Amino acid sequence: MTLLLDMRRIEVSYNGRPAVQDVSLQMNPGEILGIVGESGSGKSTVIKAAMGLLGKGGAVTKGDIYYKGKNVLDASAEKMQKMRGSAMGMIFQNTEASLCPIRTVEDQLYESVIQHEKASRREVRARALDLFQKMRLTDGDRILKSYPFELSGGMNQRVGILMAMILRPALLFADEPTSALDVTVQAQVVKEMLKMREIYGTGIAIVTHNIGVAERMADRIAVMRQGKVVECGKKEEVIRHPREDYTKRLIGAALRLRRD
Repeated sequence: MTLLLDMRRIEVSYNGRPAVQDVSLQMNPGEILGIVGESGSGKSTVIKAAMGLLGKGGAVTKGDIYYKGKNVLDASAEKMQKMRGSAMGMIFQNTEASLCPIRTVEDQLYESVIQHEKASRREVRARALDLFQKMRLTDGDRILKSYPFELSGGMNQRVGILMAMILRPALLFADEPTSALDVTVQAQVVKEMLKMREIYGTGIAIVTHNIGVAERMADRIAVMRQGKVVECGKKEEVIRHPREDYTKRLIGAALRLRRD
């Protein structure tokens, strides 16, 4: 079986200075990988490298990153732009900040879809409402008509899930998607991401500083510290039998999410 994501000994540098070194991570189709660590550990940099979103001064300076067997580092900027959304989706830490404040959710959703495929506004709306229903949200009409500033933080994160999943990508990156939310809403957002995996078989790489979120969601956990992976394995092994003192400290500080 071809791996969904295969990072091989990557180094990521900003303006020539390494921020991530010798990182290897693999994901199978439909698998959830939790990438955990403190702020500055390099965990967000890893997923931005896979998405081609490192920004000014950032580059993968060593190693390879394969998506379904194809090296994304060989892809042109145009090809990567097409892959973002249709093949690989992204949920940001603060969805509201990534949206235009003076355009409705529906307008922005429609524009993101037609960049990748031909679809009428009615078709996109119907798909969005269906997704909201799958997420057990009954006020999809109101959400679509709203501007981002009219929605709560938790509802904006749900919009982020919707926008990331509307094209049904095989791989979803989630960059600290619950860190700005209160505990109750965190649990709801986690449940909705798990629902996307259940329905669509989506592989999810979730970056979080809270190992409790990874414990709730992930099949496997990779622990990062100072730009390197210091521990990686099945969730049960990492949580119950951590090898590194650093991992033990993360577990001791974890906020656990209640299972319903």
